Amino acid sequence: MSWTIGVDIGGTFTDIVVVGDRGEQVQWKQDSTPHRLSEAIELGLEAVAGELGVSLRELLTGTTSFVHGSTVATNTLIERNGPRVGLVCTAGFRDALYFRDGFKPDRFNLALPRPDDFVPRYLRLGVRERVLADGSIELPLDENSVAEVARTFAHHGVESVAVALLWSHVDPAHERRVREVLAERLPGIPVMLSSEILPEIGEWTRTSATVLSAYAYPRTATYLEELASWLAANGLDGSLQVMQINGGCAEVAQALRVPVNLVHSGPAAAPAASRHIAARAGLANALTIDMGGTSFEAGIMRDGEISLSRSEMIAFQPLGVAGVEIRSIGAGGGSIAWVDDGGALRVGPQSAGASPGPAAYDQGGESPTVTDANIVLGYLSTDAFLGGRRRLRGDLARAAIETHVARPLGLGDPVVAAAGVIRVVEENMVSAIRAVTVERGIDPRSFALISGGGAGSLHAARLAAALDIPRVVIPAQAGTLSAFGMTVTDMRHDHTAALFATTRDLDTTAVGAVLTDLEERALQDLRASGFADEDVRLERTVDARYAGQIHELITPVPAGQFDDEAVRELAESFHGMHRERFTYALEAAPIELLHWRVSGIGRRAQGEAAPLAMTGGGDPAPASRGTRRAYLLEQGEFADVPVYASEALAPGAEVAGPAILDGATTTILVPAGHRLVGDGVQTYVMERV
Repeated sequence: MSWTIGVDIGGTFTDIVVVGDRGEQVQWKQDSTPHRLSEAIELGLEAVAGELGVSLRELLTGTTSFVHGSTVATNTLIERNGPRVGLVCTAGFRDALYFRDGFKPDRFNLALPRPDDFVPRYLRLGVRERVLADGSIELPLDENSVAEVARTFAHHGVESVAVALLWSHVDPAHERRVREVLAERLPGIPVMLSSEILPEIGEWTRTSATVLSAYAYPRTATYLEELASWLAANGLDGSLQVMQINGGCAEVAQALRVPVNLVHSGPAAAPAASRHIAARAGLANALTIDMGGTSFEAGIMRDGEISLSRSEMIAFQPLGVAGVEIRSIGAGGGSIAWVDDGGALRVGPQSAGASPGPAAYDQGGESPTVTDANIVLGYLSTDAFLGGRRRLRGDLARAAIETHVARPLGLGDPVVAAAGVIRVVEENMVSAIRAVTVERGIDPRSFALISGGGAGSLHAARLAAALDIPRVVIPAQAGTLSAFGMTVTDMRHDHTAALFATTRDLDTTAVGAVLTDLEERALQDLRASGFADEDVRLERTVDARYAGQIHELITPVPAGQFDDEAVRELAESFHGMHRERFTYALEAAPIELLHWRVSGIGRRAQGEAAPLAMTGGGDPAPASRGTRRAYLLEQGEFADVPVYASEALAPGAEVAGPAILDGATTTILVPAGHRLVGDGVQTYVMERV
């Protein structure tokens, strides 16, 4: 017996999914433990082992793959509670972080304060050296200036160092020597080089990615190494793997080479889960939503491929690396409802988190949350939450809504206030979905909506209706979507080289040599992880733009020999993508090509899943659990709504709305005018009728 395990730590719950080689599957939600994140993993794994009827050691000994979505890097950067970081740069260029790209994050907000830097100016120090754009050395590295920097860093107690010298991505020799000198004078202090973190053109972005990596590395490395040691001590024979922002996983040592890749680690797994689910449902185009306790994420998959972007940011700083394109907002079940100074109802981004949690948790929380509103409206059962493991207090939920929402708004009825909370948070979520579709020129009506997160399926039907999306797919793993994604994701390593060229004067031999080198490096990484060449897929892309543009599009590069025909195909792809995104293409204009990329993807063995069988008409009565008084938002009144146990719904059983399906990890709301059909393994399709 062997298992694959995925673990995703969220702000409220830590989700664990265990998939056995015989089709067994356990989903578990454990309260997150912010004081020591790994405690929730340890407690959850003990509980899952009990569900499987084995000991913790037997579970881990039989585990062939353990993938973890870590929040440590993200939280360290958001909360700014990381180490004291020093930046080494070329003398005279220490203010690249300050000047940014010359624009504010929100260009039309006159009152927007300037984002704080992760490195104060007195710790941004220059060394005497100069490499030119062609890689030639104008001024050799003055090692005495590096020694001066080391003394200053030691005096101020610097705990991590970022090195970002001019044009180091062309010739990294000076950066490497700086690291050697610092290692001699600052033993034990980690040093991150921009030529290794992000070897690309763009001084601010390259410096930012390196600084963020230096800031996130110490805490992230300590956490992952301690977790890996605990897992090994308790029986895990293989290596711990972590999710990366690019949607693939990597072994800890490989992932820590570029720590910024571990930002948004957990949410990046949801699209991987959706791709697997979409394949079962025969869907090429799908939108993914993942609504947990703290946040709401929206992503997109087109033609079976997950959309990637290089414009991802955190704390108003660019990550630089290619990441799964996700729109994330503070709109989870634990998001707090509040009334602003102008008397307007707001929801989020503040969250009640795991502790104290929503008022209904009865853990001392008094702030009203989306979860509390769903309880007041009758959508969430106070007895069936987490499969009955936690009893919810409806009276506390109602009191919180009445005290902090209804009264400040002058409403006499807390039900009306709760309905307002739901309307506001759903409008926020619709805006997030629009950001990855309509605002990019993509019509969401041609997509299906895959609903994930413990809270997502309470709102999915209304979100789809607001965007005129015809179909909602709710997978069996909806409540633990990201954790499930970690059990079906592939291993991935990205490699980049900067080589500027245009389609008019492209040296195909030089580009071919660069691509060959990148492919060999990707293969070496995956071979080191035990993958045979036949289990590896190589994807090639390039950052392309028209002359004068300041943004690029990630454009596919044809496989095989890079010749004139490949250049023609590349150009056609870019023009088509540009037309789709911006409504026009300059087909007679040359295309500038900046960064060449190869992604090595190691395909992991996955059990074959049968296609979804969605022929309706079956009787749902055997799964009936009576009725519950629930508020019909569209009609503005309460009604006795049929309730079903989602786990007991037979294959082909059809449920007509309004109805509620209670499950162990998620609750599904079927509004009036909708029908839901199940396939017998707790995956459902919901459509408007």
